[in-house]
Amino acid sequence: MIPLIALLLAAANPAPNPAVSDTSFVAPDGARTLQQSIVIDAPVPVLWKAFTDATEFQRWSAPVAAIDLKTGGSLEATYDDKHAIGDPDNIRHRIVTYLPNRLIVFQNTNAPAGLPGRELFKQVVAVLEYEPLGPNRTKVTLSQTGWGPDPASDTLYRFFQSGNAASLAKMKRVYEAMRAPAGR
Repeated sequence: MIPLIALLLAAANPAPNPAVSDTSFVAPDGARTLQQSIVIDAPVPVLWKAFTDATEFQRWSAPVAAIDLKTGGSLEATYDDKHAIGDPDNIRHRIVTYLPNRLIVFQNTNAPAGLPGRELFKQVVAVLEYEPLGPNRTKVTLSQTGWGPDPASDTLYRFFQSGNAASLAKMKRVYEAMRAPAGR
């Protein structure tokens, strides 16, 4: 478990991850999109399952998770292994829609109380895309829209800029290690 304060400190001083490509942008109307991607040497169905199956999600993301994959379904997780599903401080997302092995759109409905700007996060919509680059190579792109131009949104944006990059990098490490031949 990583304490929230450690995550906040990391967000304040993000270390760049060369494996993660940041193509974030500002739309003409001023709306910001946080967009990061990574190429992982694993097939799309394996990485799809990493995000849509609770046991696989726990392997690389959060130690406690429940996923109800359907339009209007939910993803609930916590980085605190002492919490159980249903804890009021858990992270909860509503699944807006999905296209199997291609796309998941979700929106936060609850964030931990210790997350600065947690109410602002409910305005953010996330899009997770899977692009096959070959039979065993996938580009995973996480985009988040709805970021405001105010200082509180800036702090939360930087937190997720660092945190999302770390999550994508961890997914890469875990699933590439699973595919690595023995002794490597």
